[in-house]
Formats: sequence, structure tokens, C-alpha cells
Amino acid sequence: MQKIAWLAQSENRIGDGTLWVHAGWSVLRFLSGFLLALVVGVPLGLVMGRSRLVGDLLDPLFNTLRNVPPIAWAPFALLWFGASFGSQTFVIFTAAFPPILMNSHRGIRLVDDGLIKAARMLGAKPAAVLFRVALPAALPLVVAGARIGVANGWLALVGAEIVAGPGALTGLGFLVLVGQQNLQAVFSISAMVVIGLLGAAFDNAMVRLERTLSKR
Repeated sequence: MQKIAWLAQSENRIGDGTLWVHAGWSVLRFLSGFLLALVVGVPLGLVMGRSRLVGDLLDPLFNTLRNVPPIAWAPFALLWFGASFGSQTFVIFTAAFPPILMNSHRGIRLVDDGLIKAARMLGAKPAAVLFRVALPAALPLVVAGARIGVANGWLALVGAEIVAGPGALTGLGFLVLVGQQNLQAVFSISAMVVIGLLGAAFDNAMVRLERTLSKR
């Protein structure tokens, strides 16, 4: 713990910042990729679940892409975006997106048809039925998918930061890499401790959200 405290001090900079600066960059990258996956995955999953045509068109493509390991996208992300914020965001997105979309799709398929029919009889438009009736009913499964997406995205982030290497001088993955290259185990171990603590904090937040929704 003394070594971690030493790395966290403002005068002890590695790359572009202290331990907490690197942790902050990792969290920011993770949130950008995860939120993008959430914004795209939930609506698309709902539409695929309610529209047979859309589902039939997108299912084959999605089932092919979801079996590609997220880290396999890292070289392409580096080619397209460079060793930048965008490349790491893209890798996180590829990791978090599949479980979010799958659970949103599954959740909407399990919604009681009676609720949908009742909303239609009352004159609700398709968009209102989808987002104001079906989505709240499917929310527990959507949140469960988001929890898996959090875990997948966080793990993929560290891999993406390691792959980016010296091209991106921030992030916990960068600290792990620097420790390995310079035989400074304290850098790698400190980063790994913070990675574990932050991952546990994100997962705990999602568990609390799941429990809150299950009581509604």
C-alpha cells in the first residue's frame, strides 16, 4: 500500500500523470465505450425483438460478430483511430455491446403481450408502446445485460490500453505495460490493484441497481 500511495503523489508521474490520473483516464474511456454500447444496444435490441423483419435481417450479422473476441478488434481500432481515445472506446464498445443487445432483445420478447395489446387499444403509437410500456417491463433483463457489459467492457479496456502501448501515455493498462517493460513490478501491481477495486465498484453499483429494480 505504501508503494501505491507513493505512485499517487503528484510529484511521482509516470507517462502523462500520477496513478489517479491514469485511473481517471481509464474510467473515462470505459464510460464512453459502455454508454455508447448502451445507447445503441438497448434501442436496437428492443426493435429487433418487436420487429421480425429487423430481427431476421440483423441476427445473422450480429451472431457472427459477437463471437469475435473484443481484443481482436484492437489492431483494427489502432489502424482506424490510431493510439487514441477513439480506438480504446471502440474496443470497449465491441465488448459491452453484445450482452446489452442480447438481453434487451430477450427482455422485450418476454414482455406480456397483454400489456402491448392494452397500450395499442388505448391509442398508443408504436414508439410509445416500445419505450413507455415494453421497455419498463423488460428493464430487469436489460440491466442484467448491462451488468455483463460492464464486466466485459472493463476487461477489454485494460487490454486495449496495453495494446495501444506507448502511443497512449495514460491509463491503468499503460501502467501495467510500463511496469513490465521496465521491470518495475510496483507499477504493474499498483495498476492491477486499482483495476480490481474499480471493477468491483462498478459491479457492485450494477448489483444494487438490479436489486432496486427487482423490488419495484
